[in-house]
Amino acid sequence: MKKLVSVLTVVASIGLFASASTYAAESCNAKSAALEKEIRIAQQYGNTYKVAGLKSALAEVKAHCTSASVLADAQKDVKKLERKLAEKRGDIAEVQEDLSEAKAKGNAQKIAKYQRKLAEKQADVREIQQELSQARADLASLNK
Repeated sequence: MKKLVSVLTVVASIGLFASASTYAAESCNAKSAALEKEIRIAQQYGNTYKVAGLKSALAEVKAHCTSASVLADAQKDVKKLERKLAEKRGDIAEVQEDLSEAKAKGNAQKIAKYQRKLAEKQADVREIQQELSQARADLASLNK
């Protein structure tokens, strides 16, 4: 499953195509090609369980990959990232409250701790915002 997710990530970064059906065809072909490559690698290393799983994933892609499924996947990605962003923003609000309390009490160790946490959460938010922007651009290209 992790391989399929990474394959989908690679496919999502392919770029913009002229139409949704062209993009879907390219996307489905790219998914198939990536899975076939992973199968060859797993075969080279004698990983029969991985080969079986990848072959199953390839059969699913060949059977179910359509313009509609690619569009639905893109919409799911955007919604998932929007939820993740909202959750991280909530985390930031909590850390900011904790930081305010620590500042009010004058506890230098806790202030430093919450400042580090706040910086980490803000970095996470920036990363998620970039991923969300890319996912929205991918979705927009499919809707053309």
